[in-house]
Amino acid sequence: MRDLTRRRLLLAAGGVAGGAAVVGAVVTRNRGPHPVVRHKIVPDGRARRLVLSWPSSNRLLFGVARARFFGTYNLDVTLVDGPRTGRTTIADVVEGRAAGAAAPILTWLDRFRLGPIPAHLVSGLQSGSFRLLVRRGVKGSRLDNVAGMRIAVTDQDMADRLFFSVMMRRKGIDPESAVHWVTLAPTQVEQAARAGEIDAVAAHDPQAWQWLHLPDPIFFELENSTTGHYRERTNLALGLSDALLRSDPVAAASLVMALRAASDWIRAHPDQAAELVAEAMEGMDAGQILAMLRHESLGISPVGADLRVQVSQYVDEMKLLGRVSDTVGSAAYARRLCVSVLEADESGALSIPGNGPA
Repeated sequence: MRDLTRRRLLLAAGGVAGGAAVVGAVVTRNRGPHPVVRHKIVPDGRARRLVLSWPSSNRLLFGVARARFFGTYNLDVTLVDGPRTGRTTIADVVEGRAAGAAAPILTWLDRFRLGPIPAHLVSGLQSGSFRLLVRRGVKGSRLDNVAGMRIAVTDQDMADRLFFSVMMRRKGIDPESAVHWVTLAPTQVEQAARAGEIDAVAAHDPQAWQWLHLPDPIFFELENSTTGHYRERTNLALGLSDALLRSDPVAAASLVMALRAASDWIRAHPDQAAELVAEAMEGMDAGQILAMLRHESLGISPVGADLRVQVSQYVDEMKLLGRVSDTVGSAAYARRLCVSVLEADESGALSIPGNGPA
């Protein structure tokens, strides 16, 4: 943690604390008189079953983790049945249908602002792939020119709209009054664009990539999150229920390790990743998936202090939209929302703060 001073890395004396196998201990000092000792957690070999909820629109990372890495960490991971958006995955955790959920950080923050929920963020999963696609023939080649446009989204609550709303606000454009947001089913977007009923669409890969590369192109890309400083920031984040974090820290750590291993593997082997998930990726073959991956930033999966820094940046952006109060300290709020699951205290427990904005 940034407000703690890392003193030294000690070799562990061995043994198991609270069910967590320990390989080392990090001694840190807070404002109190006594040092806080945190032990690195490693998998203990026990088989575990977990239910997660994951957005239907992009399950590439999950598919790779299930095929190659969950078994390595003795995890049997299944998903909640049915199509899911970021908001419904979070609802699955809140309502007890899943032990964890993947959702965009912007969506997590938009849910947290409604009140504390029994979950905390534990890891970034992948960078964003938001794209603002404008219909060919529409005037305007810069974000400054979007005022008056009819912009389609597939769900008013999707993070696509929130992300580009932040970008508009930075340009001095009011995203609520200066543009017209139109909600369309994915199957209606192309037809509406060809009929001139919409001027643009805000979406994310793989759907945005498919629209951008239609055989008869109709869109050009105006803005995205795959370039500039956004490309190094996580978008999708894993949140785990407080019940799991308290009852089984090793399960939480093992899950994060498996997903981070999958993220790193995709970055190192994008061609194999494309082949691995091609059958499950509707409308795209392995070659198209590989081309998409080569235009994305891979291997972005921050934890601990790195995750808190990025969440703090997103809190600042939600303030621009009036969705988080300016009186809230962004860094302090991020510390309350995030839990580091790779280290536990001497009893094997994780440090789990309250997650309200105060």
